[in-house]
Amino acid sequence: MSKLKAHLVRNSILGAAMLALTLASGCGTVKLVATPNIPTPLLAKIPVSIALYVPKEFSEFVHKEKRISTDWNVDIGKGQAAGITRLVTAMFDRVVLVDSIESASQAGPDIKAILEPSVEEFAFVTPQDAGSPFFAVSIKYRVDVYSPDGRLADSWGFTGYGTAPSQGLSGNAPLGQAASMAMRDAGAKLAVEFRDQAVMRSLLPDSPATSPAGGDATPSAAPTPPAPAAPAAATTVPENPSSIPQTTKSPKG
Repeated sequence: MSKLKAHLVRNSILGAAMLALTLASGCGTVKLVATPNIPTPLLAKIPVSIALYVPKEFSEFVHKEKRISTDWNVDIGKGQAAGITRLVTAMFDRVVLVDSIESASQAGPDIKAILEPSVEEFAFVTPQDAGSPFFAVSIKYRVDVYSPDGRLADSWGFTGYGTAPSQGLSGNAPLGQAASMAMRDAGAKLAVEFRDQAVMRSLLPDSPATSPAGGDATPSAAPTPPAPAAPAAATTVPENPSSIPQTTKSPKG
């Protein structure tokens, strides 16, 4: 056997051995727990009292998936339950945790709505799937909004995304980090975008500018009428505050 042929055979055997080692390292079950680091949002609280119902399916959610020879178990339930509880508590004036939608009616007469979170979809991509040195995770959430009597009033869906660089042959650490980043991203969207949804705007109390009480109902900058000064005492008040003319002093000389 020539030296060149011996070298090629030796390299082939070494390559096969490395391939077998790589495949063997991917066999079995990968279990990990993702814990997001969701900061408290620096936003003004929504002046509404609500009830929060976190179902068992949400607080104990584990994504299970089998790919080739690996069983993936990604536990995000405990982390996301703690995260949404902390977020919602920071978002609203008063939050009451309830055990069911039905029991929320006993939380108090000031409760304006009941929120129930759920996971619609968990998906991830490994470096082997995408041909890139990153793990990527996407989590699609939904928040159902119920009226105090338990009727479904609205529903809002949003998705969080996260990535993490791969580290060697083990997918535990980077996949868990990517899942945590996806939960953090979803939390930021909940804190910022949820208050702009129509169902939340409908729960907000009237602003002082639209309140009929007192002088605050009169616009601060009403147009000056071309007619002479208004009579000293008005006998009727129009229903539309914007139509009330502002009394002005007659120009001198």
